[in-house]
Amino acid sequence: MLKYGFKKEWMHFSRTFRFGGVLIAMISMALANPLMYKFLAWMMEFTGELMQDPAMQGTGLEDTNIGALAMVYNDAALVFGGTLLELCGTSLLVIMLVLMSPFGGEQKKRATIIPACSGLDNKQYLLPKFILYPAVIFVANYICAVIAGFLCNALFDVNTVEIADIFLGALLCSIYLVFAVCIYMALGLCTNRPGIMVVVIYFGQNIIQLILASLDLNRFNPFTLLGLISGGMFSPNFSLEEEAGSIIVGSVLSIVIAALMYVLTLAVLNAKKINNQENKPEF
Repeated sequence: MLKYGFKKEWMHFSRTFRFGGVLIAMISMALANPLMYKFLAWMMEFTGELMQDPAMQGTGLEDTNIGALAMVYNDAALVFGGTLLELCGTSLLVIMLVLMSPFGGEQKKRATIIPACSGLDNKQYLLPKFILYPAVIFVANYICAVIAGFLCNALFDVNTVEIADIFLGALLCSIYLVFAVCIYMALGLCTNRPGIMVVVIYFGQNIIQLILASLDLNRFNPFTLLGLISGGMFSPNFSLEEEAGSIIVGSVLSIVIAALMYVLTLAVLNAKKINNQENKPEF
């Protein structure tokens, strides 16, 4: 029955807009963010040249430091860090919205009646979800993040990113994204309220980051990855040797917690036993 569980999830994922929606969310962030910054850099350079026009002399505007701002927008490392952050922010939001149905919505719509009557138990129902979706998201996000890194180096000539840092940043970004998706999947399936859990996860990660920062707990946890890819690992003062332990612990904890989400979800569903025949309204 397990292979039928995988078949069900893959059909549900690939034969609808969900698979395309996930890819579009990642590809659009990977391409649009660097291109937007390139456009802004071009605008700043053009404005800077305009300010040096003799006609602008005496207006006071010629002293505006547009050139320094243009250098910021031309920083490849800064743009790449911002792009990775968008993949873990805006892209994550779109992914959660697109995958609301398989992450708890189908239970509310009583779409599990036929599979359950055919012998699909909770383990066979959950395991394909916790393997298929994280795997696809990891691979797709990693490829998009790497493309974004090379695109940033191609578009911007200031502070270009080392190739090794591009691959490492893409890896950390993908691990964190899988971590966040697995937590969202678990909460959505346990509560049957994936829509509410979208809000909880999207805003919750920002709140937790602020709390950890206020307690000076920025290292050795999954949110370390988010802090590093947002720009910390691309700064001139970054030392991979010093941060290696924090990166390894944060990555391992992310994977372990993602796996524990499956165990937690299985325990919750076994405890409450989904009853799709309840005479309750669907809203």
